[in-house]
Amino acid sequence: MAQKVKLEDKTHFICDQAYEEFVKNGVHNFSLNKFIESVNMSKGQFYYYFKTKEALIYEVIKRKGYEMLEHVTHDIQAKKTFLEKLMAFFSCYMDNSDPAYAELDKIMRDTFFMYINVENEYIKKMNLDFYNLTYEYIENIFEEMIQSGYLKEDAKQWIRSLIATADGMYFHAMIKDDYDLKKYLSEYLMMLDAILKK
Repeated sequence: MAQKVKLEDKTHFICDQAYEEFVKNGVHNFSLNKFIESVNMSKGQFYYYFKTKEALIYEVIKRKGYEMLEHVTHDIQAKKTFLEKLMAFFSCYMDNSDPAYAELDKIMRDTFFMYINVENEYIKKMNLDFYNLTYEYIENIFEEMIQSGYLKEDAKQWIRSLIATADGMYFHAMIKDDYDLKKYLSEYLMMLDAILKK
C-alpha cells in the first residue's frame, strides 16, 4: 500500500510541475529533456511514470479537467434554478475570467489535435470516461430539476444533444476567431430552459 501511495505522490508531483511549465511556456515549447532535468529525475525514473511526452500531457489535462469539474460542482450546488446550474456547469467553456479556466483552456486548445486520435485506446478511454462523467453531472442537474417539478418528466432525453451542442460550439470557437462562445452557448442554454420547463 505504501508503494502505491508513493507512486501516486510522485505522479501528482510530476503532473503539477508539468502543468506549471505548460502554463509558463506553452505546450509547444515544452522540452521533455529540460523538464526531466528540472524535476531532478533521470530519464529512466521519468519513463517509469510516463512512457511518452504525450502520456504526460494527457495525464496533466485529465487531472486538471477533473479538478475543474470538482470546482464547478461546488458552484452548481450553490445555484437554485435550472438555468443557473447549467450556466455554472458550462462556465468552464465560457468564462475565461477565472485564471484556472483560462490556463487549462489554452492548454486544451493547444493540444486538441491529440484527442482526435481514434486509434489510441488510452485516448479513447480517457475521452469516454470524461464524457461519462460530464453526462453524470448534467444528469444530476436534470434529475434534481425534474424532482422539484421545474422540468418536464422526459427532459433527460436532451442531455446527449446538450453535451454534443456545447462541445460543437467549443470546437467552433477554436476554428473561428470571432465566434462568441459565451454569447451563443448562453443563448442555447436559455432556449433549452424555455423548451424544457413545465
